This record gives sequence, structure tokens and C-alpha cells, in this order.
Amino acid sequence: MLANKLNYGDTIGVVGVSNSISKREERVNQFYKAEQFLINKGFKIKRGKYIFEDYYGSAGTREQKAEDFMNMFMDKEVKAIICLEGGETCNTFIDLLDYEVIKQNPKILMGYSDITVLLQTIYKKTGLITFHGPNFVSFAMNDIQAQYEEIERVLINKQLNKFIKGSKKVVRRGNAQGKLIGTNLGSMMYLLGTEYLPDMQDKILLIESLRSSPNECQRRFAHLKQYGVFDKVKGIIVGYNYDLQKNGDIYPQMEDILLEYTKEYNFPIIKCNDFGHEIANCILPVGSDTLIDCNNGKVIITEEFLK
Repeated sequence: MLANKLNYGDTIGVVGVSNSISKREERVNQFYKAEQFLINKGFKIKRGKYIFEDYYGSAGTREQKAEDFMNMFMDKEVKAIICLEGGETCNTFIDLLDYEVIKQNPKILMGYSDITVLLQTIYKKTGLITFHGPNFVSFAMNDIQAQYEEIERVLINKQLNKFIKGSKKVVRRGNAQGKLIGTNLGSMMYLLGTEYLPDMQDKILLIESLRSSPNECQRRFAHLKQYGVFDKVKGIIVGYNYDLQKNGDIYPQMEDILLEYTKEYNFPIIKCNDFGHEIANCILPVGSDTLIDCNNGKVIITEEFLK
């Protein structure tokens, strides 16, 4: 299922679905800055009712978050929803959502980090293509213009140039094709064993992490292996992993450990630095058919992802 593309003058809804920003002055200021930035670019902004709520550090109670989220999908004026920021609590309200209503009102949904819990859940429950990309406050941080250019390229002009043309490193050769699923490795673990995890059969898995160590990677990959994910996926794309990469290559990298933990498999693995934390994120359509061509170091989205 596809949402309509974004147009200048459209209304963008912003909702808090994970961490609260209300007790962090810097984040509140970034919210206002991001809001004004997008207004200056020609968009209207509609805030969720509970955008400044705080419930034990979360952006409202689970009921408040579900109410705001559903209201944005039901609001005919809102053409795209950009989640406020990431955190740890997106999974707390996914059982309160009305997926039939979401299915009847398809629209762009975007975010990264903990927001990927929502992206994968909604794709699983409705078939709607969702978008891994900048959170709302990203438009007040580093590389603001680079983040906005992704909005123009992908959501307005329907072009995935940055991800397609960005530099790739082949970790394990081979070709594979399947639907794109992921991305934050730790957040994805919340969905294992639940009805909200997409079927991993024949999927292309995206993975990245903010806080990671060689031991953390081992733990996560052992869990995925024991759960049978590696038996099903057709290929893996590794993004930027902040803790492992911020100081160069002094640690084993995520892709090195992944290669070791999947040595009995032959699916292709490719590495890039175009999605993840503490960088200007490219926008990726979660659920779109994707080709990994490791023989030529390419990743290609092979189907339409917006109307």
C-alpha cells in the first residue's frame, strides 16, 4: 500500500511517540527551530495535542500517544507524519492502534531509531510502505540542509539518489532481492515473539545502532540467529553504527561480527554509511522491493514507493 507523495504547502503532522522533550530545554528549542524551518520551506505544521507531555520520560501515557497518533492518521489535512524523536517506548502503545483506520487513511510516516518499531509494525499490520528517515527535531541539528534535501528528493520528487548512489562496501558477495525491513537493531528486538514483527521470510534486513559494542553485537546477532531470522532473510544492509565508528576502526565493526555470526549462511552483506545515528539520514522505504547486487556494489529499490 502506498501513500501519496508530499507537495509544497501540505500539512505535516508531528507527534511524540517515544521520548519526551519537555524537560530538556535544548530539545524544546530544537523543536521550535525545526518547526519554523519547515514552515519557511512552505509546509504547514500541525502539532499533536500531547507533544509536550512527559510521563516518566516518555512523550505522554500510552493512551495519549495512541490518541495523538491515530488523530494524525484520521486528519484529512495531514499528508505526512514525522515523529518527534526516538527513545525507548514506541512499543508501549502499538497494541492500542486501530490498524484498519490506518489502512483506510494511508499517508507518509517517517522517523528513525526507536520509531522503526512503528515503521515495521504498521507495515506488518497494514502493508503500508513507511519511511526510515529524519525525526522532526533532526531539522534543527547538524546538516539541516542535507536532511531537507532528502525530503525534496524522496518524498516530493520520488527519487532515492542518495541511498542508491552512496558509497557501498561489499562484506559478502552475492545477489538478493526482497522487501526492505529494519532498521535499529536494539529496537527491533522489542518485536521478536510478538504479532507486530514482519515476516522475515525472503526479506532484506537493514541494521544500525547508536550505542553498540562488539559484545552488544554478539548478543544481538546470537538472538537473531536463535530466533531463526538468519534462516529466512535474503540479504543484510549494515548502516552507520555510531559507537563503533565514531573513533575510526579501533573496534571490530558490526559487519565484521555479523560476518562471523553468519558464516554458515551465504546471503549477501553490504555496508554503507547513509543511514543511522548522528548523521544526515537518507530516507528509505520500509517494505519496498529491493535488489542487493554485491557483485557491483549496488542497492536498488525496484518498485514505486509513493503515489
